[in-house]
Amino acid sequence: MKILIILLTSYLLAFGQTPYLLTKFKTAYPLVEIYTDKVPQKYKKEITKLIVEYTDELKIDTSGYSDRVLGIIISRVAIGEKLVLKVELLLGEEVKRLDDNEEVFAITYQKSDIFEVENLEEDIIDSAEYLLSDFKDQYEEDNE
Repeated sequence: MKILIILLTSYLLAFGQTPYLLTKFKTAYPLVEIYTDKVPQKYKKEITKLIVEYTDELKIDTSGYSDRVLGIIISRVAIGEKLVLKVELLLGEEVKRLDDNEEVFAITYQKSDIFEVENLEEDIIDSAEYLLSDFKDQYEEDNE
């Protein structure tokens, strides 16, 4: 049984960029949350603009409200005196559980970037672009 699980996991990771599947959705609500006082709130607007640019390229409509949230969450990781940030790209949406048919909000895509800050503005934007670029690549691959 263990060999089967290892083979299945290896197969999935070999063909997909993440274990998530990004098919059949055309709307999302862009969201940026900053959970540290080390990063000014002014970055919310700039990062939201980046999300919209990437979703526009993918023809994902972000103009109105959607139950599907595509968000970037920024938080601080405590490592001594250094400023280390964690930037996460998440896709969350309402899904139905198979066992009880209950609708729940679930994370259906997640990717993180953790880095020591050298230049705050440049590093945060680079991290958001890196995560969005990977998301875009997988979305295009999953929707060929």
